[in-house]
Amino acid sequence: MAGIDKAAIGFSIAIVAIGVAFALYGDAAQNQSPVTTPTTPKPVVTAPQEEPQAQTDPFADLAAEVRNQEAPMEDKTEEKVTIKEEVEVEEAPVMEEVHEMEEAPVMEEVHEMEEPAGPMTYTVDMPAGTSVPGCEETNECYLPADLTINAGDTVEWVNVDTAAHTVTGGSPADGPSGVFDSSLVMGGGSYSFTFEDAGSYDYFCMVHPWMVGSVTVN
Repeated sequence: MAGIDKAAIGFSIAIVAIGVAFALYGDAAQNQSPVTTPTTPKPVVTAPQEEPQAQTDPFADLAAEVRNQEAPMEDKTEEKVTIKEEVEVEEAPVMEEVHEMEEAPVMEEVHEMEEPAGPMTYTVDMPAGTSVPGCEETNECYLPADLTINAGDTVEWVNVDTAAHTVTGGSPADGPSGVFDSSLVMGGGSYSFTFEDAGSYDYFCMVHPWMVGSVTVN
């Protein structure tokens, strides 16, 4: 009986020791765990959204400086062009005046040569000494011996020889043509004939047949 009591007492002590050990372990564990304090949720404050800033060009300043340098060059170019145009405008009339002064007389001369003003009169001489043969060798019995005129022009033969001569249309071989004939033209005298029709007209001196000439009418 006494042995059973000792055993029961020892078992009870063991149980108490175990309980104390568990209690001590629980306290130690509680002391080591962090203490959490309940917190009240704070209201979420949304920061105002900032407007997106425009992206800046890092080379904007350099481009602006280049444009500022180019602007004066463009102005100078425009000034040069303007000055050049003014010079051309001022010089153009001068060139036109010089051109007119140089060419005007030439044009007038050509115009006069192409379009003669009205019928003209031509002179043919019967030289001194033609009453003797010899002038036919140089074709100088009439001066000029061959003449070209226009229709409507007049030819005047002047006898500067002392001997009498004639101006007769035709030739020594075929005789008078009957177109014109001066009869005898005494020394110092003259004879005129107007050619109205185009053609070639031969003539000679009936007194001195070696004297021959011709008139071509256009």
